[in-house]
Amino acid sequence: MTLTSGCAAEDTAGDSSAYASSSAPYDSSTEDPYTEDPYTDEPYTEDPYTEDPYTEDTEDTEDPYAEDPYDTETEAPDPYESGTCLNGTLPNSTTAQEVSDVEEVSCSASDAHYQVIETIPFTSDMSRCSSNPRTEYAFSSRYTINGATINEYVYCLIGLGSYAQS
Repeated sequence: MTLTSGCAAEDTAGDSSAYASSSAPYDSSTEDPYTEDPYTDEPYTEDPYTEDPYTEDTEDTEDPYAEDPYDTETEAPDPYESGTCLNGTLPNSTTAQEVSDVEEVSCSASDAHYQVIETIPFTSDMSRCSSNPRTEYAFSSRYTINGATINEYVYCLIGLGSYAQS
């Protein structure tokens, strides 16, 4: 005895259409796609690891990291020695003022305005030149990197030509 729940039982023993699908059956006359080795064809024509991509023609390309964009790694200037002559204009003042046009020149040059008579390292206190009675001008120089003082000097100077103080 067969019990069913709400459906009539059908006899499908001899009916081959009971399991037929709506799509076309697999054509066994074509090659089986799983028998071919998919890795026999080389997908790459070149080995991607034979050349280093970071060693291109360096003659034509410029290294963007070769120079410091902030120019913080400049060499510290040598201090001026006694006897060195300078050009530019220094203010005749006892208070510190920024000066940017002072450069070393030959003492025989027409623009030689000052001569260093004493160099005092490790300070920016220009009053230290008052101990030298020949001093007519005082000039300080400070070298910094990223705001930190690396070295500083005070120069005691005399004026040359029209810059001399009597």
